[in-house]
Amino acid sequence: MKHTLSCQINKIFIFSYIFKDSLIFTRLVISMSEKTVYKLNISAPDGEFKSQSRKITLDENRFSRLEGLKIGETVRGGLIGFANYEFVITGGSDSSGFPMRKDIHGPVKRKILVSKRSTGYHPERKGQKRRKTVRGDEITADMTLVNLKVTKFGEAELFNPSEEE
Repeated sequence: MKHTLSCQINKIFIFSYIFKDSLIFTRLVISMSEKTVYKLNISAPDGEFKSQSRKITLDENRFSRLEGLKIGETVRGGLIGFANYEFVITGGSDSSGFPMRKDIHGPVKRKILVSKRSTGYHPERKGQKRRKTVRGDEITADMTLVNLKVTKFGEAELFNPSEEE
């Protein structure tokens, strides 16, 4: 599988250096940034498609419709291209890989002291504590992955039917 890296030019900087002999040296610096890839991880909780999931890549326009929503809120499937479906937001992570937590409110990034097994931390021994960086419960433009759970199925086929053996 071939991966292509698409970049866009954000800013062009021109630096001019003047030396003792009136010699001018100019340097051109181009700042480039990678295009962000937004993904949705959709899973089915139970029923015929139990424990199946599907990853979908979204463009920036469709993903921006999810901004401002929080963990636990219901999303209509029409926003992301699945008519008559309903989803619940269960979590996600930002471009740095920091997970979203339900107990941190707002579109923030915080360093919290975690002692029990929970989102973003799995201690090796009993009583072990660690300070971890996590995201708040609100979806922002910094998010790259959002986890969704299906609550109402529509007409379009989202998951492949399970194979019978």
